[in-house]
Amino acid sequence: MKKMIKVSELFEVKYGVNLELNSLEQCKDGINFVSRTAKNNGVSAKVKLIEGTEPIPAGTISVAGGGSVMESFLQLQPYYSGRDLFYLKPKIKLSNEVLLYYCACLRYNKFKFSFGRQANSTLEDLMIPSIDEIPSWVKDTSIIKLGKSLLSGLSYEEGKLIKADENPNKVRLDKLFIVKNGIASSKVKRFKKKESEEDLPYIRPSYKQITSIDAYVKKSTIDEKYIFPKHTLYVSTDGQGSHTFSYVSVCEFVPNSNVSVLEPRRDMSLEEKLYYSNYITNSRYKFSYGRKPKGERLKSLMIPEYPNKFINDTSVEKLMNIMLSELNNLL
Repeated sequence: MKKMIKVSELFEVKYGVNLELNSLEQCKDGINFVSRTAKNNGVSAKVKLIEGTEPIPAGTISVAGGGSVMESFLQLQPYYSGRDLFYLKPKIKLSNEVLLYYCACLRYNKFKFSFGRQANSTLEDLMIPSIDEIPSWVKDTSIIKLGKSLLSGLSYEEGKLIKADENPNKVRLDKLFIVKNGIASSKVKRFKKKESEEDLPYIRPSYKQITSIDAYVKKSTIDEKYIFPKHTLYVSTDGQGSHTFSYVSVCEFVPNSNVSVLEPRRDMSLEEKLYYSNYITNSRYKFSYGRKPKGERLKSLMIPEYPNKFINDTSVEKLMNIMLSELNNLL
């Protein structure tokens, strides 16, 4: 049985600076403002430094006491915090990898709380694994090495970049893309886990690309017309919270019947596909659960014929180099 200890044995539990975002001046080059949100590592804005108000130090864990209760994140930069937000300062030196592990442990306690039962006075008494119980794979993992490995593993084929005006003309989506629908779940055998290299992700609609994998299917059992390569643009066409979200695939995949694949009618670079995925996603307000982006509605969506000059002058390779640089600076 694992040895469990109280949070207060390993961390100093402190209440944040308790600021109201609407009373602060937002600034894109400012300091992070961490709130009780479950998104974006808890960061909801960037604000100007306040004279006389010391930021919470980097290397601490922010914990939402209310709202998205028990959402816990490692903050790698100094930050301000909103109401009902606590932070945990390690009493001993802990690596970022170990701190991330404890973020997951803290988040695991989420089921104990609700909107009416916040994690305030009980936070310091929550039980978490002791240092001796941390799995070896946590201690053996290097975020820097893993990040560099993932980034260096990315590759793409450069398409022909077409220069365009700053204010491009708009055309129907089906003038630029051939729209293809996926295969219904009733026609495939799905597996919860990837069992071999033959298994392909079976993609469903989702508001996040990371959660769009519904299951895995055997490539040999799927008709070739439903198998699409890496760097394919696809659109979620169903779901109240997921319709219209669009992504570019990171691997070979099979879409379900609520996902439409967009095959370019002309040579198109990865940058252009990413541009169109973002543009289509931002057109979400034009649709709803009762007015889904399916069939003619999707085909008739008006989109720029060519991306603007900024997209054509920006390469994924450049962005990868920037991300590698930022990764080295942060960790």
